[in-house]
Amino acid sequence: MLYRVILTKNGEYKKTLWRCKKRKTVFTNFHRIKEDNNVFFERQFINFKGIIPVGYMIYAVKDYEKGDKMRFVRNKLGQIVEEEPIFGIWTVLTEAKYSFEESFWVYGFNPLTERKSVIDIIGMLMIGVNEPRFTKQIIVINNKLIFYNEDSFDMVICKCKQDAQRLHHELNKAAKDNGIKNLYFMGTATDKKIMGDYYEIIHEKTGWDYTKIWRTTTRP
Repeated sequence: MLYRVILTKNGEYKKTLWRCKKRKTVFTNFHRIKEDNNVFFERQFINFKGIIPVGYMIYAVKDYEKGDKMRFVRNKLGQIVEEEPIFGIWTVLTEAKYSFEESFWVYGFNPLTERKSVIDIIGMLMIGVNEPRFTKQIIVINNKLIFYNEDSFDMVICKCKQDAQRLHHELNKAAKDNGIKNLYFMGTATDKKIMGDYYEIIHEKTGWDYTKIWRTTTRP
């Protein structure tokens, strides 16, 4: 008899995180994995045949045997039903949500090998913040978060507008928590003239063509 802690993504099996032969041991390690799962900025979208929401779960399971006592769960219709063996082979003992830390493509860095965490981006945003007369605007342009003043330009390219807005709000909160008042969080640009002005800035700073600049997700 084998017990496991397994990870799923959007309801599909991803991998086994722990494997053992005792029920007590699988519960011990399930709760350890759950308690150790602390993230600062949760991944909510993935780029898989389009930008789609993502949800992760961990399950403590055992090899299914006839006569196993199954849980009663709510199905998609809201009905309480007896649970089937997960993936047809395991009896679920317990479950919990699981999270992964999001990472970001920052312009000027490799989008695959040099992705940045929220902590990295906060550090980037704070550069020069204590200098006299320093100000910087932070604004969401489609799926891009722009940090801009006359002397500097940084751009975070997010998977979608929702991620860019979440990041904007998290950075705004960090600035307020630290009493920083010379960063101006402008929210999401909707005015066509303002967006056009920032398209020109992005084009000037990056050399990107406008088709690339106008994209609203990282999925072409």
